[in-house]
Amino acid sequence: MLAHYGTPWSAILAYSAYLSLGIMLPGVLLWRLLRGNQDGFAADLAFGTGFGFALSILTYLPGRAVGFPYLPLAVPLLTLVAFTALKPLRPYWRSRRPPMPAWWAWFVAGAGALGLWVITRAGLQIEPIAFPDAAFQYGDLPFQLALTAELKHHLPGQIPYVVGQQLNYHWFLHAELAAASWQTGIELDLLLRRLMPVTAALVPVLSVAALATRLARKSWAGPLAAWLLLTVTSFDVYGWGGRDLISQAAYSSAVLMYSLTHAFAVVLAFPVVYSIVCLLRRDRHRGNWLLLVVGLAALAGAKASFVPMLVVAVALVVVVKLATDRRLDRTSVGLGLAVLAALSFAQFVLFDASSSGIAFGPGQAFRALAGRVGFESRYSDHAAAAVVLGTTGVTLLVSWALAGLGMLGFARERKWKDPAAVFLTGFVLAGIAAAALLRHPGFSQLYFLRAAFPFAIAASAWGLTLLLSGLRLRQVGPRVLFALAGGMVLAQVVAYSTPHRPRSRQGVAAVSFQVIWPWLVVLLVAGLAVLVLRQTQERAAALGLGVLVVLGVAAVDVPKTMVTTLTDQVCVAGPDRPECRQTRRQVPAGGAEAARYIRDHSAVGDKLATNSHCTPVYADRTCDARNFWLAAYAERRVLVEGWAYTPTAQSRKDADAAIYGPFWNQPLLQLNDRAFKRPTKRVLDQLWTQYGVRWLVFDTNLDWPPGELEGFADLRYSVGAVAVYELTAPTEDAATPGVPRSSSSPR
Repeated sequence: MLAHYGTPWSAILAYSAYLSLGIMLPGVLLWRLLRGNQDGFAADLAFGTGFGFALSILTYLPGRAVGFPYLPLAVPLLTLVAFTALKPLRPYWRSRRPPMPAWWAWFVAGAGALGLWVITRAGLQIEPIAFPDAAFQYGDLPFQLALTAELKHHLPGQIPYVVGQQLNYHWFLHAELAAASWQTGIELDLLLRRLMPVTAALVPVLSVAALATRLARKSWAGPLAAWLLLTVTSFDVYGWGGRDLISQAAYSSAVLMYSLTHAFAVVLAFPVVYSIVCLLRRDRHRGNWLLLVVGLAALAGAKASFVPMLVVAVALVVVVKLATDRRLDRTSVGLGLAVLAALSFAQFVLFDASSSGIAFGPGQAFRALAGRVGFESRYSDHAAAAVVLGTTGVTLLVSWALAGLGMLGFARERKWKDPAAVFLTGFVLAGIAAAALLRHPGFSQLYFLRAAFPFAIAASAWGLTLLLSGLRLRQVGPRVLFALAGGMVLAQVVAYSTPHRPRSRQGVAAVSFQVIWPWLVVLLVAGLAVLVLRQTQERAAALGLGVLVVLGVAAVDVPKTMVTTLTDQVCVAGPDRPECRQTRRQVPAGGAEAARYIRDHSAVGDKLATNSHCTPVYADRTCDARNFWLAAYAERRVLVEGWAYTPTAQSRKDADAAIYGPFWNQPLLQLNDRAFKRPTKRVLDQLWTQYGVRWLVFDTNLDWPPGELEGFADLRYSVGAVAVYELTAPTEDAATPGVPRSSSSPR
């Protein structure tokens, strides 16, 4: 599949060796050692992979800092030697727990195949890797590539596309990709847009199955969780809803490709959550604490949304324990201190006490998504606006809570007192509350909701085993499938009954009714099904089957996605093809080739200057400052390229100002631009001596290189619309003492 979508076989084989021998092998062996070899092969592989990635990151950082980026190789080498040479460690090559049943493995493998389907449809199929088509890619991918290039060559890192901005971002994914590139020689672009997305698509499928199985202590919970992870989306039963999901949380919503930092953090989060669950369940293995500390250290820098939710979840455990047992639980308090320490480390060390634009602002997501559920314009009347906000908010909250509906089972057998159940409940509630109460210029608060989603699914599967505990194993499968299928049929009926998008001229009340009644009908039908089943022999399982009907309705988008993946002709690029997913050019013609020429003929410390400051869509009158292609593909720092997604830009409260606002350092921008419009020896010497600029990169769609430049710089490369000039060293009297005359040399 990867080869079909442009990945060379050499890269596939090299990454497979790196993943299996460098990440999974040491991760699994060390996981077994620290956990006492009691979890079984599926859990060892799933959680050991996340642990292996954490070890890779935490060894790459000091290695890169001291100039030896190959330090992560020490982990697999030392692990292999130790577990081969030391007799007490040899038993850990085999799992001590009996394997899962064959049917468990095949059902989870089927979910994995659907996971590949998702990443194909939502990513590989519409994100070309080869140029010139790759010039039309999702706008954030060059940004992610630029950060990866920065972490490949520098630590501590900076924002590479504009001088003077700290890297206050969750950048551990980029460090891992950089480590993988050093060890395999694979291009960063292939790692970012092909190999890591497929990894992040598959590992959580196995992880959620393993977590649900261990939580419920019933084998069928795992395959159920794996399939629910892939199928549950939201109450998107409106015939006019399209493919964009109002929950913005589902596994199948393309977040795997377009927020790879989140997708990778999910891989790291599973072993952390499982370690916490083991500790809360009085698992006495001391290795649990070490696994937790290592996992938290990696997770804290991988995505900013997870650790605050862990803090809330553990705090809820402490409160419930105090209320029910009338005492402080030492394990819960220890967990609280651990997650608080991780949060403090992330906030004050990695993020430098920056909020990255996140602030308290209740209802921002509701107002922004009102149009998505049928309201077409703002309302000046306050009462009408309140109805719109309330209708949208209730609809979204119900939709967001769907994945955790099975947690109703915690009401049985007093599981609400189980600290693991309390912890998972707190984690899910924290995600929903953050999405509703916080604001961000780019709506990044929704990533709290996305963080909760896979763990809500695992908790739901556990809760469903409690609700269906009255059924034997052979009875569970047919009833689960029948209930889910019934829900999917109900969803199609409701969708067929709502073919047209509501119009605002119908009035607020009429539109509100059209928005609310589909999901309200679904809940009522499920409730009636529960009442009917309670009068039959299914009495004990009635509520569980009703929950499965609702989850089946939430799978309404899956058949459509599967069919369109096969039948749609998905074009990849071009402004002359408006049906394409990515119509905006992100890289000028020849830009990637020119940038890679610079990478191969310059020193790591060389800086670049360019006249390309705005996303290269030349007809636009406004400047979209999300322009990162040069830093991304050249793997070099740029004086001023774009300036979006920086701490200074994100501090602007208005979303448009954060992206389209002017550059804050106009004298620097004017100095940069004089080098391209009116170059003089004095200007170029100042760029050389004061800022370390060694190369000028022209986008000739904006400015053609002026004739007077020839005396001060040498044309080194020209392709497409891009021309590359290397500056000549200043004369002796113009040079700044202590600044080398030239740092240009082959990499």
